[in-house]
Amino acid sequence: MKLAELPRKVLRGMPYLEKEIKAIVSDNTPFFVAVPRSIHIWRSAPCNAKCIMCEYGYSTGDAYKKISTISFSDEQMMRAIEEVHELSGRGTLISFIGGEPTLAPRIVDWVRKASSLGLDFRFTTNGYKMDRKMAANLIDAGVFNIGVSLESMDAKVNEFIRPFPLGTEKTIKAIEYLLEERDRQKKHVSINIKTVITELNLDAFIEIVERWGKLDGVMCTPQLFEYFDEMPLSTRDTLAVKNVTKLKKVIDRIAKMKSEGYAIHISDQGLREMLRLAEGIQDRSTTANREKIEMDPSEPMCNIATDNLFIQHGLVKLCPHHAPIGNMHTEKRTLKQMWNDEMALKVRAATRACRRICTSSCLRRSPLKHKVSMFLKIA
Repeated sequence: MKLAELPRKVLRGMPYLEKEIKAIVSDNTPFFVAVPRSIHIWRSAPCNAKCIMCEYGYSTGDAYKKISTISFSDEQMMRAIEEVHELSGRGTLISFIGGEPTLAPRIVDWVRKASSLGLDFRFTTNGYKMDRKMAANLIDAGVFNIGVSLESMDAKVNEFIRPFPLGTEKTIKAIEYLLEERDRQKKHVSINIKTVITELNLDAFIEIVERWGKLDGVMCTPQLFEYFDEMPLSTRDTLAVKNVTKLKKVIDRIAKMKSEGYAIHISDQGLREMLRLAEGIQDRSTTANREKIEMDPSEPMCNIATDNLFIQHGLVKLCPHHAPIGNMHTEKRTLKQMWNDEMALKVRAATRACRRICTSSCLRRSPLKHKVSMFLKIA
C-alpha cells in the first residue's frame, strides 16, 4: 500500500470502523447498539455452469428447477437495498449470491442503486460471461468488490471441478478485464479470487496467490471443500481432502505468505479450523459427524449475529444455521424492525452460544485486526 493512499483508505473505512466499535460494545456490555456491517442476499436463480461440488452440478429434475427459479424478485432486490440503507447506512456491504450473478439482467442497476446510497455491493462470479463491456459497466456503476471463482490455473484440474469449455481461460480473462478496466477508469474496486481447496488442488491456491496476491486491491480467499447429504458420494470421495498432512503444509505456507504481505483473506483462527475440520470429517458417508465437530474451547464466542444479516430466498436470518427472524415475502415489517425485535434477541443469544466450525468465507470469524489489515490492502 502506498503511503499517499492511506488518508483516502482511512476515510473510506471510518463508517465500517464505527460499526465494528458498536459491535464490540454490543458483544461486551448490556447495551446493544450494533447494526449489520455485512448483509448477504441469497436467491434461487439460473446458473450457466454445473460445477461438480455445487448443487447446480448434481441436482436434477424438480430439485434443479427449484434452485434455478428466481425466488426473490428484482423488485424485492430494490426494496432490500433501500431497507439495508435504512437499517445500516453508509459503510455497509451488500453481498449478493444468486445462481450466476452476471446472468441477472439488472445486476448493474442494483450496483448503481447501492452505490448511490453509499452502500458497497459485491458478488462472486465464475467469469464465463464477463467481457470488457460488462466489466466497464460494473465498475462505472460503483461496484465495491467482485469475487472470481478459480480452483486452479491448470485447466485440467480447474475444468474437472468446474466443467466448462475453455472455462479457465475465460475466468482468468475476466480477472484481467476487471483489473484493466479498474485502472482505466481510475476506480478503487477490489478483486477477490476465491478457491475451494480439495484433494485435487491442494497446491493450486499457493500458485494463485503468487500470481495475484500482491497486486493492489486484490485479495485471495481459500475455503475448504465441504459436502452435503444431497451430494453424490463419488464426488465427496473425489474432492474431500484426505491428505491432511499435505493440507497442513499448505496451511503453514499460507500463514507464511500472509506474513510476507500477500493479501490472503483468512484469519489465523480460520486456518486452524480448516485443518481441524479436515481432520474430523474423514468419514464421507454422512454429514452428521460434521455437526459434532466444534471449535476449540479457547476460541472466542460467535458474533456473526452482531454484525451480519442474511436474506435467504426472502427469509431474514442472523445466521444461515439458525431460525429466521422474519420473512420479506409475507411481512410488511422492515429489516430494521426485524433486527431489533424479540425474535432477533432470542436467535442472537443462540448464535452466541453456538460452537459450530464455519469455514465458508461469509460465516467464519475474523478479528478486528484482520479486518482492518484486509481493508487497507483492498479499499
